[in-house]
Amino acid sequence: MTRTTETVVDRYITLVDRAVHEPAALQDLGSVFAPEAGVQFGELPPVTGLADITEFYRRFYSDMADSKHVWTTTVLDEGTIEVRFIAAWRTTDGRLGSQGGVERVTVDADGLITELRVLSLEGHGA
Repeated sequence: MTRTTETVVDRYITLVDRAVHEPAALQDLGSVFAPEAGVQFGELPPVTGLADITEFYRRFYSDMADSKHVWTTTVLDEGTIEVRFIAAWRTTDGRLGSQGGVERVTVDADGLITELRVLSLEGHGA
């Protein structure tokens, strides 16, 4: 049986939503990612290490004027979390977009993310 609870992933998503309006918030990624963590969004090349992950998110959100995620986290087993999410955003030039997907997250004994992979994405833009 799976259970749903507040996790490091909840803190991570809240942080990246905040970073759209407060770019300096990305400096707090070290509170949710292990130093040598890896991130992979779909078909994009993987990013490894806290400095590169921070830069990845800085570039990823640089043209967004607003962003909001809605999600559920489910602890699958010790150290593995599944995230189902929907995100909506507005870019700085006024375009709108939305995307939903599933992420699989691995967490270390200290409760930090060691791997975050976006497994599937469905998106819309306007």
